[in-house]
Amino acid sequence: MKSLFEPASQKPLCSLLFPDRPEEFLGQPHLMGEGGILRRLIAVRSFRSMVIHGPPGCGKSAFVHLLQKVLPFHFEVVRAGEASGGDLKKAMDRGVSYRQSGQDCLLVIEEIDRFTRTQQDVLVPALERGDLLLLGLSFDNPLRTLLPPLSSRLLLFSFQPLSPEDLLTLLERGRQFLEKRDRSPVSISPEAASLLVRRSGGDGRKLLLLFEALVISRKDHGEGTGVQIGLSEVHGMEAGSGGIFYDKEQHYDLISAFIKSIRNHDPDSSIHYLARMIESGEDPVFISRRLVILAAEDIGLANPHALTVAVSCLEAVRSIGMPEGRIVLAEASLYLALSPKSNSAYRAIDRAIHEVREGFLPAVPFFFRNVSPSAVIQSGAFPEKRDPYLYPPDSPNGVSPQSGLPEGHTLYSPPERLVGEESEMVKRLESWHRQKRNPEEHGK
Repeated sequence: MKSLFEPASQKPLCSLLFPDRPEEFLGQPHLMGEGGILRRLIAVRSFRSMVIHGPPGCGKSAFVHLLQKVLPFHFEVVRAGEASGGDLKKAMDRGVSYRQSGQDCLLVIEEIDRFTRTQQDVLVPALERGDLLLLGLSFDNPLRTLLPPLSSRLLLFSFQPLSPEDLLTLLERGRQFLEKRDRSPVSISPEAASLLVRRSGGDGRKLLLLFEALVISRKDHGEGTGVQIGLSEVHGMEAGSGGIFYDKEQHYDLISAFIKSIRNHDPDSSIHYLARMIESGEDPVFISRRLVILAAEDIGLANPHALTVAVSCLEAVRSIGMPEGRIVLAEASLYLALSPKSNSAYRAIDRAIHEVREGFLPAVPFFFRNVSPSAVIQSGAFPEKRDPYLYPPDSPNGVSPQSGLPEGHTLYSPPERLVGEESEMVKRLESWHRQKRNPEEHGK
């Protein structure tokens, strides 16, 4: 089985810079900083079975390399995407053999979340007996994919993207390494370094890949001339900067930030998160649908036209697609962010549904039923004395005193702070309520 760690001549720059000592490890201060639990476990040369999850380039592979340097264990490395059930069983058998001979074995499983349920089942008895230790690596939160019996036997730690400070440190280490290896000066301007860090998006591997490619492409074979990298060189690599890491958690986090920004009247933040979703390859129809929901739920009666705009956005994106659809999405997002907000419609329907589920089912008043009063009287189904339906256009001021619910029962509750068109609607509603209570007075 091919390991993470290839021969030195084949390794990319990021692998050549893997740390050999805990103090050289970059990132994850909550786990690898002074007092961090993983740092303490390494210090006492001990380990417990665990899963580490996080985005690419955050230090998971570097952590495995560090463990190989400092722990007196035998390491078995299995890649879930390539390993069969037989490969896993052989790796486990070798680990058990080392354990029986007096040496601990650490089974490293890359992309453990891709293992089938059957493969995961095989691991449970070995962990239960203590035959080996397990280190699983995953991009996604493994709690979503691991079997409960397996996850309950594992510690779970989350690695975060590298900070800009860590990335600048890593970039400087890469510069020094290439300069020493190639015996030729390598320099990068602060502005170029800052741009590379921003483009890497917290991914140390991507940062070093971009930097190494820039150095190789700019290398002058004239002796002693060296390599200088500025903003123009970094801008020239724009097409090769790669996409933005976008897993399930990012999917939900970004759409949540997008919706909450619009809800909070923040057009700048709204457009930022929209751009991030577009650049990450998010389905534009999904974004449009969420705008339709927001228009009804959060803007509602404060600006009823917002729903029309959102639905039009959905249809336009479906019709024209991307990249032009980004303009439609931007217009709709800004319009909704700049609209007054009211969730009274959302609260009213939820309150009504709750009451119905709780058994509030009053009889439909006779005058509201879908029958002709004369036909009902003639059929003898009801007594002759029934209030006839009062047609509102024929009533004074176009309002009938009749109601479909018991007197005083209300579901629509205007917000305390009325904004937009809803404020005019509530004024009309209050006037209609007064007319219903006193039809004779208002009919004069």
